Amino acid sequence: MSAVERWSRTGLLATAVAATLMVTVTGAATATAGPVPDARFLAHLNMTDGQRPENIALEPGGGADVTFAFSRQVAHITPDGRAHVLATLPSPRAGSVTPVLTSPFLGGIVRAHDGTLYFLYATGTSELTGVWRLRPGGAPQRIAALPADGLPNGLALDGHNGLLYVADSALGAVWRVPVAGGAPTRWAAAPEL
Repeated sequence: MSAVERWSRTGLLATAVAATLMVTVTGAATATAGPVPDARFLAHLNMTDGQRPENIALEPGGGADVTFAFSRQVAHITPDGRAHVLATLPSPRAGSVTPVLTSPFLGGIVRAHDGTLYFLYATGTSELTGVWRLRPGGAPQRIAALPADGLPNGLALDGHNGLLYVADSALGAVWRVPVAGGAPTRWAAAPEL
């Protein structure tokens, strides 16, 4: 990936987070509501310090939890725009290569009603790649191993049934994982995925 492609991707990610945070501050707008006149930036993140947001989970009260893609960090952004690192995931062993991206990658994040965060970590290693959980005040813990040759990226929570759905960008699969942890089940697979 060239420097221009990385910069463009980073700019798009920052724009997506800013737009989502603006919706949090101003309230959800409908397609017929028109522009929101009092929209503002909630947080300015420093890309050179590794604050490259990949995904976001909104908090009650206007805050947000984000994954910083390549710094291995999960952070909370307060309604007044301050970013606090909640957890830094372990580094993979030397020489590890994450599929497609090369570097360790922190992807999708979702928030359960009790404040527990679930997120995806890809490292190219069987010891670290998978679904991770962070309970309020706790330490990050891997609850399900995913294939080391995959790139888990998108994450959705089915809170009613206690399931997580993981989209894998490298393997063209969607995995299903119980929120309590355990072995993943291939829920869907297709070349189009």
